[in-house]
Amino acid sequence: MRFLVFYTLIVLFISCQKDQTSIHPTIENISESVYASGIVKSKNQYQVFSTASGIITEVLVEEGDSVKKGSPLIKIRNKTSVLNAANARLAADNADLLVTKDKLNEARMAIELSVIKLRNDSLLLIRQQNLWSQNIGTRIELEQKELNYKNAVNSYQSAQIHYQDLQRQLILNAQQSENNLKNQYYHF
Repeated sequence: MRFLVFYTLIVLFISCQKDQTSIHPTIENISESVYASGIVKSKNQYQVFSTASGIITEVLVEEGDSVKKGSPLIKIRNKTSVLNAANARLAADNADLLVTKDKLNEARMAIELSVIKLRNDSLLLIRQQNLWSQNIGTRIELEQKELNYKNAVNSYQSAQIHYQDLQRQLILNAQQSENNLKNQYYHF
């Protein structure tokens, strides 16, 4: 108990000996400043950027001239843009639906072939079912004919889906190629 009282007195004694700092106010003028940076432009000033990179070959207007919206201001020579336009023309010509008709014809022939196989497998299944109803043939032969028929149905449906997907893809390619071509010529 004595030790506890002694320890408490020491803690109180040490905690009461803190240095106190004081603040003294002064009377001075207050100054306020605002800092900013910017660019001063005239009311009708415009900044023009080219959509294509290259070397300026000709300036078509003089400083201070009035121009109309869409009027050319300069001519730019850019070999890359010319080549891109030529490539866009080739891609558009290649993706043209008239050129890709062979792919559609091939897909159409796959549908026709699957229809012929479906009819044949259907007839073979009916014959095998008739034989089975007369106790002629084996169960395995009947199951094989049923399996062939189901495969023919799936092949026919798959050929139809492939044709529709191919047709959509070819139309999309043709439209995208045409848009790329228009975009390339828009830059000139």
